[in-house]
Amino acid sequence: MNIIRNSYLLILIFSSLLFFWRSPLTMAAEKVSFRYGLLEFSIPVDSLETYAKTGKIDRHLDTYIQSASPQELAELQQILTYKVDIDRVTVYRFFNSFFGKTILNYLGEIIQISPTQNGFYGLRSALILATGESEGLNVLNILRNFPTETIHINGKTSLKLASTFVELIEQTNETIAAVQHQSNLETTSEPKIDFTQQPNIRKSGAFTWEQETLNFHDRKRNRSFTADLYRPKVNTYIPVIVISPGLGADSNNYDYLAQHLASYGFAVAVVNHPGSDRQRIEDFFRGINREIVEAQEFIDRPRDISYLLDELQQQQLTNPATNSHLNLEQVGIIGHSFGGYTALALAGAKLNIEHLQTYCQSDAIDYDSFNFSLLLQCLAAELSTTKNYQLSDSRIQAIFTLNPINSSIFGQQGLSKITLPITFVAGSSDIIAPALLEQIKPFTWLESPHKYLLLIEKGHHVYNNSKTFDLIANEPKNNTFYLKLSREYLKAMSLAFMQTYIAKRNNYPIFLNSSYAQFLSQDFLKINLVEFLNKTNFKMLE
Repeated sequence: MNIIRNSYLLILIFSSLLFFWRSPLTMAAEKVSFRYGLLEFSIPVDSLETYAKTGKIDRHLDTYIQSASPQELAELQQILTYKVDIDRVTVYRFFNSFFGKTILNYLGEIIQISPTQNGFYGLRSALILATGESEGLNVLNILRNFPTETIHINGKTSLKLASTFVELIEQTNETIAAVQHQSNLETTSEPKIDFTQQPNIRKSGAFTWEQETLNFHDRKRNRSFTADLYRPKVNTYIPVIVISPGLGADSNNYDYLAQHLASYGFAVAVVNHPGSDRQRIEDFFRGINREIVEAQEFIDRPRDISYLLDELQQQQLTNPATNSHLNLEQVGIIGHSFGGYTALALAGAKLNIEHLQTYCQSDAIDYDSFNFSLLLQCLAAELSTTKNYQLSDSRIQAIFTLNPINSSIFGQQGLSKITLPITFVAGSSDIIAPALLEQIKPFTWLESPHKYLLLIEKGHHVYNNSKTFDLIANEPKNNTFYLKLSREYLKAMSLAFMQTYIAKRNNYPIFLNSSYAQFLSQDFLKINLVEFLNKTNFKMLE
C-alpha cells in the first residue's frame, strides 16, 4: 500500500512541477482524481488548500502522504503556494500561440476534464481566470478556476512520465561521468604543459577596437536588420567572426564575447535577427504579433548571415576604405541556442522536414518529453517538404555553438553532413536544450575530423542577464558569479578555437585540449573538454 501512496504523491508533485517546467499545471475545482487502470483515488481541493496555507494534514490527504519525507512535504507546500507574477493579457496571448497551445495539448493528456477528454480548454481557461485573482497565479488558484467539478489525472501517463524523467536523469548522470572519464583519458595522453607559463587568454588582448552599428535591407526578402560590428585597429588582413544570438536575445547580450575576440584581432559582427530577437518577443506580448516566432525564421536566420557577408564583400569592392582588409572568405561563426541551429545550417547541416513532421505528430512518452527546445524545432515542421532549402554558406569555415538546438530538425542524417571544425558547448543543468539530448548525443553524430564537446557541469542555458526566459531557464541563484565564470570559459575556449581554425595561428591548439579545460575548471562550475565519445557504451547514445 505504501508503494501506491508514494506513487500518487509522486504524481501530485510531478504534475505540480510541470507547471513551472513547461508552463501550466492544474488539478481540480473541488477534487483531484488520480486514476490508474481500475484504481482511482481522490483528494479534495480543500485538503490541499488547508495544507498549503496552514501545513495541516487532514484525513483525506493523510491517506496518501503518510510515507512522504519532511522535505517532500515542504516542497509540496511551496509548490502549491508559489506565486508567478504575470498579467492576464500575457497569459492569454501566450496560451493562444503555437508554443502555448502545444504545451496545453500535451499536458491535457495528463490533466483531463474527464477520463477520456483532453484537458486543453480547461487548462487554458483556468490559467487565464486564475491570473486575475488577487493572490496571483498559483496552483491553488488554477485548481479553483478549473471549469469542472473533478479534474482527472491520468495516473498511467503520469507514472510513465515520472519514470521516464528518472531514467533521463540517470542517463544524463551516467553520460556526464563518461565525459569526465574520457577527459581524464585524453589528459593523460596529451603533452604536459605548464599553463601558468602560457598567455592568459581569458584576459583581453592587445588590440583596441571600434564598434559601429550596420543597417541592412534585403529587398529580395523585404527584411531589414542590424548588426554590431567590432573592428580591431590593425593594418593586416582581419579574420572575421559572426555571432548569431538565441531566441529573444540581441547583440547586447554578446558584447562581452565580441569585445574579447576583437581585442585579439578579430572583426566580430553580432547580428540582430528581427523575427526572433528581443524586440520580437516584446512585440508579441504587446499584441503586435500573434506568434512568438514564425517557421520562416528557420530559413531567414541563416540568410541574414549570408546577406551580411555579401554586403560586407560588396562594400569592400566598391569602397575599400570603408571595410578594407576583412577576410570574408574564411569566416567563423558562433551561435547560441537558436543561433546554434543557425550556425549549423550555414555549416552544411541539412534540414529533415519530413522526419520532423512525423516526429512532432507522435505522442509517445520518451526522453524528449522533457526537451523544451522541441517546441521551437517542431515549429519548423510547418515548412514545405518540397522546397530544397539551400542554407549553407561556403565562406563559413568553423563553428562554435553554445547550447545548440538541433536534434530533430537535423537529426543524425542532417548533422553528419558537417565536415568543418566544430565545437558543441553543453550545460548539464540546461532544461531548455538538455545536454544529453541536444548536444552530447548529437555530438556523436558529427563526422568532422575536428570536433570538440565542452561540458559545463551545473551549466545552464543562457549566459547573460536577460529576464525574458529567467523563470523557464531555471537560472542559478548565484547568478553573478555563474555569469562571470561561465563567460571566462567561453571567452577562452572560443578564442582558442577561432585562432586555431580561422586565424590559423599555430600557437593556439595547445589550448584546445582536455588539459587546458581542466586547468581552467573551478569546483563551483567544472568543465570538461573531449574530442571523442564512445556511444556504444551508453544505450542513450546508440
